[in-house]
Amino acid sequence: MSIEKGDIVILKSGGPRMTVTGIIGKDKNLDILKINGFEDGDITVEYFDDSNTLVRNTFKQSSLNIKKD
Repeated sequence: MSIEKGDIVILKSGGPRMTVTGIIGKDKNLDILKINGFEDGDITVEYFDDSNTLVRNTFKQSSLNIKKD
């Protein structure tokens, strides 16, 4: 099963529920992230941390699982 924009994911090692906001290579506006070492297929997410602050981050798809409620 592949991860798509809008999916809820978590790190395989645990952590907060995160919303997929984009996929590098599919969303051309994210190609700028490649200058920071990210690659096609890497996943951008948003989530709220323990202090209720919005966090944006990028992860390898292989480190994520789709959250099934």
